[in-house]
Amino acid sequence: HTRGCAPARGELGRHAAHYCITRHAASASDSTPLLLRLYEEMLRIRLFEQRCVELFDRKFVKGTAHSCEGQEATAVGVCGGGLLTERDFVLSHHRGHGHVLAKGADMGRCLAELGGRRDGYCGGMGGSMHLADLSKGVLGANGVVGASLALGCGAGLAAKYEGKGRVAVAFFGDGASNQGLFHEALNMAAVWRLPVVFFCENNQVGLSTDIMDVMASDEMGKVLPRAQGYGDALPTDRRLCVDGSDVVAVREAAAYCIGEARAGKGPSVVEALTFRHGSHNVGQNLPESTLSD
Repeated sequence: HTRGCAPARGELGRHAAHYCITRHAASASDSTPLLLRLYEEMLRIRLFEQRCVELFDRKFVKGTAHSCEGQEATAVGVCGGGLLTERDFVLSHHRGHGHVLAKGADMGRCLAELGGRRDGYCGGMGGSMHLADLSKGVLGANGVVGASLALGCGAGLAAKYEGKGRVAVAFFGDGASNQGLFHEALNMAAVWRLPVVFFCENNQVGLSTDIMDVMASDEMGKVLPRAQGYGDALPTDRRLCVDGSDVVAVREAAAYCIGEARAGKGPSVVEALTFRHGSHNVGQNLPESTLSD
C-alpha cells in the first residue's frame, strides 16, 4: 500500500508492527539501529496490550480498558525514537496506553494502575483511561471525547509563555472531529500560534459505527479537510495525512511538525489513517449489581 492511504482491514494481519518498517529497511541501512528501536517499542506496546486482555479476563484489570493493538505505529512514530523530550507535553485519550509507554513510562507502574494498585501512576484511582506520568510530560488521558484538543492548547500556551522550545502533542480520534471543540481548539492555536501538533488517529470507526456513516468531509473518511480555513497560521505544509501503519512515515511527518512548532511557526494537524485490531473495549469488570443497575 502507498503512503497516505489506509491499508485494508485485516491486510496487515496480527503482526502489523513488523510490516510497518520492512519496506523502508532496504533504503535505510544507515538507520538500522533506529528502525530496530522503533520495532522494539511497537512490539513492547503490542505485548503490553495483549497481556492486558489476558489480565482483564483474569479479573486483574479493574473497570474497563481500550486496547490500541494495531495502532502502535502512531504512538511510536510520534512519541518514540527521541523526537520528543521529557519536557515536551503529550495529551492522550481513552485508547492511550501506547502513547504513555512510547513516551517512556514504566510498564510495571502502568499495569499497576490498571489493576487499581497504589503503586500505579495515579495511585490506582485512575485506571486505564487516566494514565499519566508528569515526569515524562504525559499530562494524562481521559474519557471525554476531544478533551485533549483543548488541553493541548493549554499546554501549548504554557510552553509558548515559557519560551524554551517545548511543544505539545494532542492525540485525538476521528470521532472527536465531530465535536465543536475540534474547531475551537484549532482556531485558538492558530490565532495564538501555539506550538501544538494535533495528531488524529483515524481508525475509521467510532465505537462500532463506520466513519462514513457519521462524518461529512470533502474527502470521505478523512478528517484533514476539516483543518482548512485557518490561513497562514495553519498552511498546507502543516496539514499532513499519512499511512498510520507506517511508523517511518508517521515519524517523518511528526518530526517536521514538531520542528516547526519548536521554531515558533505555530500549530500543525497530522492525520494518520490506521485501524484497531480489537473491539472498542475489552469489557467491564464490575459487580453484577452495578451492571444491572
